[in-house]
Amino acid sequence: MLRTLKFSRYLSEFGWRVTVLTLRRGAYAVADEQLEKQIPESVRVVRTGFLNTRKHLSIRGLYPAILAVPDTWIWWLPWAVAAGRRILAEDPVDLVFSTSPHATAHLIARRLAQHAHVPLVIDFRDPWHEEPAERGTPGVVRWFAPRLERRVVEAATHVVTSTTQLRDMLRARYSGERADKFTAILNGYDESDFAALPSRPVAPSRRMLVVHAGNINADFRDPCPLFESIAREGKRGNLDPAGIVFRFIGGGAYADSDRLKKCVEDTGLSGSVEFLPRVPYSDALAELARADLLLLLQASEDTTSLVPAKLYEYLRTLRPVLALVLRGATAEVLARTGGGWVANPRDAKALERTMVEIFESWRSGALASRHADPDVLRQFDRRTLTGELAAIFDAVVEGGLPASRGG
Repeated sequence: MLRTLKFSRYLSEFGWRVTVLTLRRGAYAVADEQLEKQIPESVRVVRTGFLNTRKHLSIRGLYPAILAVPDTWIWWLPWAVAAGRRILAEDPVDLVFSTSPHATAHLIARRLAQHAHVPLVIDFRDPWHEEPAERGTPGVVRWFAPRLERRVVEAATHVVTSTTQLRDMLRARYSGERADKFTAILNGYDESDFAALPSRPVAPSRRMLVVHAGNINADFRDPCPLFESIAREGKRGNLDPAGIVFRFIGGGAYADSDRLKKCVEDTGLSGSVEFLPRVPYSDALAELARADLLLLLQASEDTTSLVPAKLYEYLRTLRPVLALVLRGATAEVLARTGGGWVANPRDAKALERTMVEIFESWRSGALASRHADPDVLRQFDRRTLTGELAAIFDAVVEGGLPASRGG
């Protein structure tokens, strides 16, 4: 959401006028009025009706998988295509841009670009499908996903990805396409969002405050390995668990689960773990800025090519980061920026050593200096990244980038 919002916000500075085609507000479980105010008056937003397979076409939560190909938003397509054609008739466009997830957006954009005979640029924030497929994916979805993706990629004039690893994966998957048809434009931060953040406290905190923003889950965003490592090192006398407080903002259903509550109790951290509800984006940034350490959880094989968008906000707060991830794109960004520590949560010994080092660094007053290099971070400014996208748009319209193969 932030990636698309910021592109829309800054494209006008590079000579592009934007119309956003999206769904009515009722489609979204969560809305942030403060972020919505960032949409410039020059950006036209067209909202349409929709059906969601899971919400509108299921009986007691069950539905045929064929009704959710490529995803549960496929029944937005008729409304979106009809609205898109009206837009094209009223105000012809030079280019169509779509971003996923969800993949339905690319199917809509492909139809509209072909209808208008204009270039299509598609953006992958995450992979459309994995090889092998994610566990639990219905067979019909697995069968259609690579075929639909191929049709869209081959129809696109240019393909943008959110990481270099994802770009390279698509280049290898579509080796028949020119390599320069694929470009990585990374996620980032918007400098204007950080203007009003609180300054760093002068006095050291009484307890080391560790903050995590966003959903957690039992699969690959589970804080329990961290809690367990702290409990073990506390028993060994290498750190003081009572000197640490964890604050989870907007953790979702797992934050209220019996499993996580038991984990907190079993590790003796009941007085050290706080769960807060989701807060507006600006308030979340303020919470991050007050932290001594920011926690990132994303440890699974199918996310090694991805970088959570919030990592860039973490880094821009100039607070150190502890990332519990497997080796991959996120670890590379942290190494590149010098923004903190990376630990594999499956390696208990390494995680224990890392937590002891962090706690000692905090106790000695040196932790605050382990933040990212501001000079390196500037390359991730959203305005700069939007300029990269605008350059692709310019080249595509002027015929300076690879043409599509149709489809």
